[in-house]
Amino acid sequence: MTAQTNIVVLWSTMIAMAISTSAYAEIEMRPRPTDEKDFPEYIKYLVDVAEPRSAEARAKDAEMQKKYNNSNVVDALFVGAPGFPAGLTSQIYEEAIQHSIDNKYTLVSATVSNGKPDDTPEVVKRRMEETNAYWQQQPERYLQVKSFDDIEEAKQASKLGIIHNFQSMRPLAKDINNVEVFYKLGLRQMNFTYNIDLPDVADGGESNLDGTDEGIHEFGLQVLKEMNRLGIVADCSHSSDNTCIEMAAHSSKPVMMSHSQLMTFQDIPRNVSDKAVKAVAATDGVICVTFIGGFLNAKGEATPYDIAKHVQYIRNLVGPQATCVGPDYVYNYAETLDWILRNPKDFPIESGYATPSHMGKPGEIWGVVRELEDRYNWTKDEIEGFLGENVLRVYKANWK
Repeated sequence: MTAQTNIVVLWSTMIAMAISTSAYAEIEMRPRPTDEKDFPEYIKYLVDVAEPRSAEARAKDAEMQKKYNNSNVVDALFVGAPGFPAGLTSQIYEEAIQHSIDNKYTLVSATVSNGKPDDTPEVVKRRMEETNAYWQQQPERYLQVKSFDDIEEAKQASKLGIIHNFQSMRPLAKDINNVEVFYKLGLRQMNFTYNIDLPDVADGGESNLDGTDEGIHEFGLQVLKEMNRLGIVADCSHSSDNTCIEMAAHSSKPVMMSHSQLMTFQDIPRNVSDKAVKAVAATDGVICVTFIGGFLNAKGEATPYDIAKHVQYIRNLVGPQATCVGPDYVYNYAETLDWILRNPKDFPIESGYATPSHMGKPGEIWGVVRELEDRYNWTKDEIEGFLGENVLRVYKANWK
């Protein structure tokens, strides 16, 4: 084995140990290191504190699963395809998918690119083709969703519906023709930029911090128009506030934040303002919350209570019809943390990346549902909207 392979095996073992022996310890806010020699010890600590709840606590959510057993449950932001990110293995990918299936998800929007510098059109096209073939090789398990009717077909056949999303327009390489190329391969949801500003496309979350936020640029507006034409949902998570607001103003279809949190509770540039939330909701759009503690609050906690607090705030601000779920969980967490630490510009510490934090799996949704029912008195119809019907409304309005 190479030294890098040994490190990956070691970190994967650490994850298994952390979850099985699980130290649900108080989260100590250790400083994020910049020296590579300090990465392994720091990553181990992040893995150790990642679990928000014990298995025993999660088991109590079975009642909620049973109650909503026939509901559509949609993950608006599932991270990964075989090989992406950070060398996601097929075995870990299948474990991730099985977790979603076990927790009654009927549709997941799977990120196939977050706009890495080396995600050229050719690289991403090949990744999509290989992922499509992977899904097709397991027709009893997956149904690639390309139209709205496919969602119900997948559910009736007890298959997991799955779509591609991009978290950045960088793979377009400023060629408007690539939007249709990727659409034909199954792209059905796309963000403008992943944290950083993309010249000619749009400003990212970093512009929320430095005061240079100019929103969407010329090419980004062209892409948005083409997305509306083809049937690709426009998404502005990770983008700047003005990008979100201008997306809502210029889109002819409902738009979304697939995995965002609120600046009101955690004032970091990765999060969104009330003004941006209102703009997205005004298009009949949706705001999906993540299960990542570093984005939820200064303590880095992501218990169902912490997640539900954001959901309830969105409900009070713009209505229950605008709420939804985008967990954003990374299953090869240690390897991804190493990638993040080595690319600080793409994953700025100011936005909460690679800081001590809970990382809630998609299954935490049932604890959140319990909180919404018991603490905030949500109705069954409102819960079903949050679980999936609200996102499906946006998909239906966009897709042909």
